Amino acid sequence: MGLIENLKSYTEGINLSSDKKELLDSFLTKGFPSIKDEEWKYTSLRKVVKNDFKIDESSFDISENEIENYSLNLVDRILFVNGNLISKPSIKGVTISNFSEGNITNNTEMSSLNSALAKKGFTISVDKNIVVENPIEILFFTNSETDNFQQYRNQISVGENAEIKFVERIQNLNKSKCFVNHFTQINVAKNAKIEYNKIQNNTNNSTLIDTLNVFQESDTNCCVNTLIFGGELTRNNLNFEQNGTNCDSNMNGVSVLDDNQIADNHTFVDHKQAHCRSNEMYKGIYLGDSKGVFNGKIMVRQDAQKIDAFQSNNNLLLSETSTIDSKPQLEIYADDVKCSHGCTIGQLDEDALFYMRSRGIGVEEAKAVLTYAFASEAIENISVEEVKLLAQKLLAKKLNVDLDFSL
Repeated sequence: MGLIENLKSYTEGINLSSDKKELLDSFLTKGFPSIKDEEWKYTSLRKVVKNDFKIDESSFDISENEIENYSLNLVDRILFVNGNLISKPSIKGVTISNFSEGNITNNTEMSSLNSALAKKGFTISVDKNIVVENPIEILFFTNSETDNFQQYRNQISVGENAEIKFVERIQNLNKSKCFVNHFTQINVAKNAKIEYNKIQNNTNNSTLIDTLNVFQESDTNCCVNTLIFGGELTRNNLNFEQNGTNCDSNMNGVSVLDDNQIADNHTFVDHKQAHCRSNEMYKGIYLGDSKGVFNGKIMVRQDAQKIDAFQSNNNLLLSETSTIDSKPQLEIYADDVKCSHGCTIGQLDEDALFYMRSRGIGVEEAKAVLTYAFASEAIENISVEEVKLLAQKLLAKKLNVDLDFSL
């Protein structure tokens, strides 16, 4: 059976509230998004959803070695195995608990499915005036011997004048196929600051749909860094809604893919209030038969004057068979704004490559140095040093060179 049939069979044995039943029925009527949908025209889920995924795997099995292989060993760590909360830190002013229902915004088929059936994830509340010094690492491990479909649903509320940083990783530990529908909502109160880092370096039998919705009040600063180095198919939906004045929304993305890997980054910044800024920089490096997709939309509402919005998507195609579909968008209804977007698609500079080789540098090393120079602008924007170092190591590994880009 395919995933739709398994979902129908699974829901026959559980009791759903009327609102969840309505969300589920809406999803089942529409089904998974297809290339007929404008937002999915370059990425197909058809082969993925044909798989016979099992639902609601509940095993807890994991070894310390497996944890250490994928952890950055930060001081504070939240650990999930197959959606079960295994451990969490104790941090002054921060409340961390298991999944809880809440006022969540649903605007797509996948978020409706998640809202209807998800029962796993975290809820984090940061008290006002709290500055959390150490970044919090969040690890979601999937460890199942059968092909499985997981859904996680998370909420973060950051109080007024608070500051906090997160590092999130979703990792499949087994050879079985894994499909994760992951949803996180962040509410940022006045004058708060948050940085959210996403490390996406999964196995070639793993599919991830990751939706992150950020709601900002006045004088807030939010930065999301997305690092994609692996996974059969990775789709990120990153949405910012600026509901107060003087908001800063920052996005940095780096995708380095090979083989038949696919990465699809969809971003949306909704400028609803005046005197706000957004800065968006996505870098893509594609080898083998890999494919990249970027769709970035900036919306400026009629009353949102004095907006400064910048969007950049730059791509390197390092093989004859790699591809990129890029679609930057501006939708502006105010007249006193400064908005720009740009997209580039190209290859390494042959003159620069010749110059480096003439200085005795090997061809692969020269290509790697130029490639890192291309991606470094986005990587250097990451403030968590451990994440930055990991990105540099993963880039060297992906390019098959033994170089230390941190020097």
